[in-house]
Amino acid sequence: MRRINYLWIKSLILGFLIFQSSIVSAGEIRGRIVDIETGSPLPGVNVQLMGTVRGSSTDGDGVFVIPNIPPGNYSLRASMISYKTQVQDSVIVRLEQDAEVEFKLKETPIEFDPIVVLGGRNKQRMDRVPVSLSVVTSSEIRTRNPTNIMEALESAPGIHFIGEQINIRGSTGYTFGAGNKVLLLLDGVPVYTSDTGQFNWDMLPPLDIEQIEVLKGAGSTLWGASALGGVVNVITKNPSPDGKLLFAFTAGKYDKPYYDIWEWTNNGRLHYQRQDISYSRRIGRLGMRISAGRYSSTGYTQLGDFFKQNLTGKFDYLFPNSMKWTVYGAFSNIDRGFFVQWKGQNDPYEVDESNLSNYADTKQLNLYTKLGIPLSPKFGINIRASMVRSLMGTGFGESASFNPAIGQGAEIQADWIPSPLHSITGGINYQHDTGSTDLTGDHKGYFIGPYLQDEWTILHNLRMTTGFRYDRYQLVGGLKEDLFSPRVGLNWQPYKRTSIRASAGSGFRAATIVERFLELTVMNFKIKKNEDLRAERSWAFDLGFRQYFTEEWNIDVSLFDNEYWDLIEAHLDLIRGQIQFRNVSRSRIQGIEATSKWATSFHWLKKKWTPGIEISFTGMNHRNINWDEPLAYRPKYLGNIKAYFTVADFRTEVQYRYASKIEEVKIYPINDRVPMKFLDIRLSYDFWKLKLLTGVNNLLQYNYAPMESNLMPMRTFTFGLQGEF
Repeated sequence: MRRINYLWIKSLILGFLIFQSSIVSAGEIRGRIVDIETGSPLPGVNVQLMGTVRGSSTDGDGVFVIPNIPPGNYSLRASMISYKTQVQDSVIVRLEQDAEVEFKLKETPIEFDPIVVLGGRNKQRMDRVPVSLSVVTSSEIRTRNPTNIMEALESAPGIHFIGEQINIRGSTGYTFGAGNKVLLLLDGVPVYTSDTGQFNWDMLPPLDIEQIEVLKGAGSTLWGASALGGVVNVITKNPSPDGKLLFAFTAGKYDKPYYDIWEWTNNGRLHYQRQDISYSRRIGRLGMRISAGRYSSTGYTQLGDFFKQNLTGKFDYLFPNSMKWTVYGAFSNIDRGFFVQWKGQNDPYEVDESNLSNYADTKQLNLYTKLGIPLSPKFGINIRASMVRSLMGTGFGESASFNPAIGQGAEIQADWIPSPLHSITGGINYQHDTGSTDLTGDHKGYFIGPYLQDEWTILHNLRMTTGFRYDRYQLVGGLKEDLFSPRVGLNWQPYKRTSIRASAGSGFRAATIVERFLELTVMNFKIKKNEDLRAERSWAFDLGFRQYFTEEWNIDVSLFDNEYWDLIEAHLDLIRGQIQFRNVSRSRIQGIEATSKWATSFHWLKKKWTPGIEISFTGMNHRNINWDEPLAYRPKYLGNIKAYFTVADFRTEVQYRYASKIEEVKIYPINDRVPMKFLDIRLSYDFWKLKLLTGVNNLLQYNYAPMESNLMPMRTFTFGLQGEF
């Protein structure tokens, strides 16, 4: 072990020395970026030197610098949320001279071509990736006024939540809180708990989010374990060039239940509130961002009350030669009750008296550090280490002793552009997970996986992506599995405003410690362990196109076929009163997804008017092929319509969300079920440096239970105040 550590340190030192020796006399690119209408400087704009691994961002004066660039002819791309991406060609760099450029960006009402990283671990325009992606921007998040990441995501195309488990095109269903089939990343770093595979949707305040990217379909070739049905990447904001203080206050008041007989407490006491504050600043080469938040609620049900706190910090240091070191930490403390099922149909917001002690206190710590080393304009190395530590203070359902669940990861990634026709990404990833409770025993497991991908520009408008990953999964003292994840994709742009894509890729997810070993009695059901669970695998096939009719209107259509082997689902034995996780040898989800966005801006009566509409539809045919029946806890159709109108500083937004009736459930299959039909309305007003928000969720007081004996919230009145100084 000492020898390995010595070689590791020696390799880092050698790499740094090579980096230093590679810096020869060269030129640099300097520029300034402003708003085309006002002429005011734009801070925080991302600038990418295309065809290289180099980039920069603008400071408070809209100025950027990219140093140590060899002489040559380059193209620069400037991108920023709420502005149209712009490219400047023929930027000439000469020896020991500066190249001066200026960008004038135009504000856009819709993000038509956002820059994403999920498609290939490098920055690309979304219309040039070979897979289906969706993006939720920080401006959309602010307007929605969410209290956590889950609420920020719930209206994205193809996404549906069952409890706190996320489904991308029906991938997960509901597995009683254990084992999501979607991988959640924070700045590209996995953040699932090592024993249950669950996500902490409250790990950071919404005001810290720059954008959320959603990859639809298997993504294990680049992202590894758990990317069976998709990947969600939450990208946090970087430190501001100048000092910036953000705060957000959100409150909500639950209305009376639909029926008087359902009232279980004084309705005036049912509410929630969240307060967040964040400060960021860059001092010379050091940048920092520190945030703190507090979120509490009485809940709208018994055992729905909670108290949550979080503290996050992001720090980076920019070395003179473009090397960047980043450290991030997030701590959260959650004290909450667990509503398992209602007391009865006449008491849907109450629980049986025997369950009133179902509370747990959970503390979680997320840490990562990254080091980006651009050894040359064409070659760079990224190194990261990460840890997720989660500790539950008490068991629920029955008493248990919990030890911290710890997941530790490390990764080395290299990016190489050997020629203008090829962009190669490769690396190796390691993950070690542990978990120990009286309910599961003491267990450890690890993954190790090398990966390689090449993006080949066959023609100027045709790109092919090929990749491969091999993972070895080892449950210490138990199961060993070898997992292979190939991928191929094409992106063709026959016309400037038309993009056609096709991809085929595989995914996998090994069973979590809880799925394999949990033994617990909840209500009248006994959960039985299954040590023989095999890793679930998938192939995702996607064919789609994106068409820009104008700069104000586009559509995106995708046909998908997701094939699953050994899908891990909860099996219920009603006669014995037992639940056990088992493999379903063959399953399939096929369907179509379509989205359309339109928005325009014009001036009338000396005011700026911006109407817009966004529509999405996802239709799925999901089958358990073994038994020729629908997969459990998955709707067949999802729909979302959002219309908004902005006049000067006022904005009105109406949104309708639909999910068809769930055909198959596990616990109470004979109970009636209904589709989801939620209508929300939101109003906002910007004045000075503040934004005032108000709205009503579930305006029509619709009663919907996505899983048995669990109603979603009734009509809820919301209020928010946000500030930026």
